[in-house]
Amino acid sequence: MQNTAISLIGATFFIALTHAIMPNHWMPFALIGKGQKWSLTKTILITAIAGLGHSITTTLLGFIIAFLGFHITKYAETIAEPLAGIILIVLGITFVIVGRLRHGTHNHNHSKFSDKTIAISLFAMLSSSPCVAALPLFLAASTFSWSTLVLLSIILSATTVSGMLALTTLAYTGVKKIHLCSIEDYEKEIIGGILILIGIISLIVHH
Repeated sequence: MQNTAISLIGATFFIALTHAIMPNHWMPFALIGKGQKWSLTKTILITAIAGLGHSITTTLLGFIIAFLGFHITKYAETIAEPLAGIILIVLGITFVIVGRLRHGTHNHNHSKFSDKTIAISLFAMLSSSPCVAALPLFLAASTFSWSTLVLLSIILSATTVSGMLALTTLAYTGVKKIHLCSIEDYEKEIIGGILILIGIISLIVHH
């Protein structure tokens, strides 16, 4: 029994880490942080909040699954995860449209989107996409105790958020080093295109 619990804990850690490496968990934050001229601290804070929302959604579904059964994971995979891809695509299209309108009106003041709107969109994007791979672990842990379920939740949240913060920081630092004027002029269009691409890939992967 003890070996099984240790195995569940190890599996939770590796699944959460692998999930956090997915590009839609950190690249949008680094790109948008650059596009919105956010500081690294602000970018990391918004990433952390979105990551916590993502972890809470996964945990809530995990606890529900522990009571209702494994079949609910089909709902999470077929509806919730594709929704995250759609949000990324809509966000990307918005960036492209605003970038085009800015050039069309010869407005070079590099206006930004509302930080609040962007932050809410990013939060919704991750919160609507739970870590489906981790959900069966909650079902297995339900045969142990509440303390085991809580421990898995803590490990899942800590690993996911830490991984997201580390990768977002690395990506943000790399993006901030790009100072080519020709790229800056089409910054929002490039960011939007990348977000759309990530969203499309997300939809294909979860199709």
